[in-house]
Amino acid sequence: MIFVGSFGSGKTEIAINYSIYCRKSYAKVAIVDLDIVNPYFRTREAKDTLNFKDIKVIAPEGEMAYADLPLISPEIKGLIQNPDYCLILDVGGDDVGAVVLGNFRYFIKDLDYEMLLVVNSYRPFTQSAPQIKQMAQEIENTSRLKIKAIVSNPNLSSQTDEETIKKGHILIKQAAQKLEVPVKFICIDDRFSKKIRQENFKEPIFYIKRFMHLPWN
Repeated sequence: MIFVGSFGSGKTEIAINYSIYCRKSYAKVAIVDLDIVNPYFRTREAKDTLNFKDIKVIAPEGEMAYADLPLISPEIKGLIQNPDYCLILDVGGDDVGAVVLGNFRYFIKDLDYEMLLVVNSYRPFTQSAPQIKQMAQEIENTSRLKIKAIVSNPNLSSQTDEETIKKGHILIKQAAQKLEVPVKFICIDDRFSKKIRQENFKEPIFYIKRFMHLPWN
């Protein structure tokens, strides 16, 4: 499973939550941090939590933990080719981050992969269906892999309410229609789990917890 998306889309938070979800069904789960774009929200920040849940985290260590280069390619290639693992790739923002993913295209293209575009319709550059379509095409062109579905993640952080989610999701569904791909699921903060139920949406709901925090919070 490959999560791509624009800067600030919530991609990393979703990738972390999805790896925890997969651990319920798979004996071996690994998540690879390929984010060379965002200096704050990175999978490696949640490494201790994920390791505690017996999820393998692949990311640069020590002094190179914040390096903007993929330093562990052999290990990543080995995991991609290992059928024993349920593997999740957290890829950096936009088409710039997808350049790194393109390095692994040869190993991925013939596998049963699913590349998901995470969209927050309240972020710059993904506030309209044409913008979302353009971003999807740029990521596909750069990575040379195909986006199979969209993950809807409409939110305004702490200012999110039910109306924010419903309104933003409508736009994301329109973009999915233009791209001729389904909406895999809609992400909703678990603090809304009692207010917003599955019957409110046709698409599956994936409730997520917040693991990532800015260093000044």
